[in-house]
Amino acid sequence: MIFNLIGFGSVFFLLGLAIFFLKNRHNNAGSNLYLGLLFLLQALSNFHFFIFRLSDFINHFPYLIHLSAGFRFLWGVLLYFFVQTFTGKTIKYQGKTLLHFIPAIIATIFFYGKLFFIPASEIQAYVDLIKADKHPINRPYHLLLYISNVAYLVASLVELLKYRLALTTFFSSIDKLRLVWLYNVLLFLVIFHFVLPLGYGLLTIQFFPYVPLMQLPILSFVAWKAYSQPELFSSLETFSEVISENENRKLDEQKVVVSLPALDDSFANTLLHFMQENKPYLNAELTIKMLSDDLGIPSYQLSKILNQHFQKNFFDFVNTYRVEEAKLKLVSSEYEHLTLEGIGYECGFNSKSSFYAVFKKYVNQTPAEYRKEVLLAV
Repeated sequence: MIFNLIGFGSVFFLLGLAIFFLKNRHNNAGSNLYLGLLFLLQALSNFHFFIFRLSDFINHFPYLIHLSAGFRFLWGVLLYFFVQTFTGKTIKYQGKTLLHFIPAIIATIFFYGKLFFIPASEIQAYVDLIKADKHPINRPYHLLLYISNVAYLVASLVELLKYRLALTTFFSSIDKLRLVWLYNVLLFLVIFHFVLPLGYGLLTIQFFPYVPLMQLPILSFVAWKAYSQPELFSSLETFSEVISENENRKLDEQKVVVSLPALDDSFANTLLHFMQENKPYLNAELTIKMLSDDLGIPSYQLSKILNQHFQKNFFDFVNTYRVEEAKLKLVSSEYEHLTLEGIGYECGFNSKSSFYAVFKKYVNQTPAEYRKEVLLAV
């Protein structure tokens, strides 16, 4: 009884979340759309499970036996699209993108086509076999569904890792953009899908109907994070703009064959002089687009210069200057009234944790250890 109440309650809860995210799309509209559709899909899956497994409703409407057979293949697709749009990309419904929907379409046509050819007198027997997990089609279907879910989970995880790697190319401060919570959620779901089938007799009907219910707290957590961090969306929109501009400039460069004077030593010296004289690294929100605009060259070329001349990405290049600035301020009497955290902010770091982590990476000492060592040596 309690399990039934939890199940039916989850349907209304998920529907409420779906309506909320589908209606509130002013921030990061793409990710809210797919998150809302994902919750709607979960609500339908949970509803179908409870009328299918825990009531006699399906016996009165046997042709609904495969109601969720097709759209369950959309779970991984929507999660993948959510991760893509949440990290600043745009989904275009053309070409390869449409291929993601083929398994759901095929499953729907197959199962309802199959029902069409079953005599009415045999429908109930067919429903009983499906419910008891004794029909030959059950195992292949669940296996394909399992493969689909795992494949999209891994693809989503890879997409997030690619995004996190790209951050160091375009941003000098990445703490708020790394989406550690989303990475942990995806990693947990990957483990969840690999481990649980082993405990449920490997891909039987006893495993799959319970998956949507077991995923409920995880998706609720995702909803809470997406709702509680509106400040994140502006940063991701900036990331999207930088990526878009970078791709456009790449295309422009491919269309017009030009020499790259930016790759000679004189430009490298110009860049170093600009960093020393103007100290743009003191701006905690500095991006490669901002620096490239100041220098009057495309961000794509600036990134290439940093890689070829300095063997560094944008993040490392800028934070090297911040660390050197911090080393000066840590031992200067002019800044002795500031805390270590305050000095970090003065040097362009946007958090204490970022300051400590980056400083330790380049100096092999914490700011406090460095200050103590230098002052004792004087």
